[in-house]
Amino acid sequence: METHYVQNADLLQTLGGPRGKRMIGPAPTPALAWLVSMQDSASLDGLTQPRAAQSPKSLFLPPSESVSTYGPRASPTATETQPLVMLGVRACELRARNYLDKVLAGGEFHDPAYRRRREAITIVSCDCADCAESCFCTLVGGQPFATEGFDVNLTPVDGGFVAEVATDKGRQWLGQIASTPAAPAQLAAREKLRKEMTARLHKQNAAYATSAFESVPAKLPEGDDEGWQTFAADCVECGACTHICPTCHCFYLYDQAAGEDRFERVRTWDSCLLSTYHRMAGTFGMKPTPRPRLSSRLANRVLHKFVYSLRQYELPGCVGCGRCVDACLGAIDIRRVVRDLSA
Repeated sequence: METHYVQNADLLQTLGGPRGKRMIGPAPTPALAWLVSMQDSASLDGLTQPRAAQSPKSLFLPPSESVSTYGPRASPTATETQPLVMLGVRACELRARNYLDKVLAGGEFHDPAYRRRREAITIVSCDCADCAESCFCTLVGGQPFATEGFDVNLTPVDGGFVAEVATDKGRQWLGQIASTPAAPAQLAAREKLRKEMTARLHKQNAAYATSAFESVPAKLPEGDDEGWQTFAADCVECGACTHICPTCHCFYLYDQAAGEDRFERVRTWDSCLLSTYHRMAGTFGMKPTPRPRLSSRLANRVLHKFVYSLRQYELPGCVGCGRCVDACLGAIDIRRVVRDLSA
């Protein structure tokens, strides 16, 4: 791969470029970065903060979208896409994108809307120069820097970034920015940052044994085990953990009126923690939901991440971004769930 050096000023000038070219990236806040339009808030500070508070999943898979209309005739809803640059994507988010590719575009059946959005996006990833206390990518086989899956990868070094180009799309994007070949000292600074961040993540997750995560499929109890109730007692069934998760992809379909003799089918995100999830028609006593107990729904969520996904897709459904830990109103830490129930 080609490696270049880009100065901060030159990259910043690109962020505030023509408004016809959409660019989404992290903007700084007092706590965590927040994904915004770079044309409206051009700043490089978010690239050196921990990963953004929300996942970029919504750019591939919107929270709500029309999938078809029907009436006298039925037709799929056209998916409008335009070229988009995603700036500051982290390694955990690339792993999540790879997982969604397997689910939505890798099998016999695929989601055409997802695929069109996916193909229209240029991904400019960025090494982690900081991390949240909830980050645990190293526990699930990840690392705080990307080695594949990007068009361009940035690493913050003194005065700028080392830019590694992997694809023609990335080459085209970087070609708009003044750059020079990366010097040996800049490459050495990149390796130093990567080693420091990896060591930091290992240290902050030392309380959660890596061996427990490596053997999770063999150790986590079944969904009807009473051990799950220990953590379900703190769950308020808000669904925040699944909605913030970069790999959760469950959806709900409903129909609504879209005009005279016209109706629209809408897809929205759904959550396996909600009591209405998988609800079936029937009278009282006919089991309207296959998982009436919250503890079994919580178990299903965790088992899907660490057991079922491995069986079905040969990939873990958790990338260690820690967003579910930050979002949980009941302060449920999935690291502690796995560690304690695997013991």
